[in-house]
Amino acid sequence: MVHGYWALFAADRADHDRIRAAATAREARELGGAAAGRADWAARRVAVMAALMRAKFGQHPRLAELLVATGEGAILYTGISDAPFWRDGGSRGGGRNWTGRLLELIRSELLAAGPSRTG
Repeated sequence: MVHGYWALFAADRADHDRIRAAATAREARELGGAAAGRADWAARRVAVMAALMRAKFGQHPRLAELLVATGEGAILYTGISDAPFWRDGGSRGGGRNWTGRLLELIRSELLAAGPSRTG
């Protein structure tokens, strides 16, 4: 997902291609962070991440099963290296937890689709 997110962030096609071809997620993140971003990225990033997550869980039924198994509780994503927009801020606050919110949305969609979507 990191490769896809940062490649789609890049405004320049050459940056997009370099990010997509990066050997590791860390390299993709570094290349993406150094690239000029799309002017409309703030309006698109949540939809892009949702689409990437849907693809990930659609392609990996075991991961979909694990997500569904989390039940109905809130998901607080605490990714240390992620921006506060994507992670929960914990007791320090400041995080918006969009990753957690999107995981809850995808979980709900998987449940609504029934057992065939989760294996």
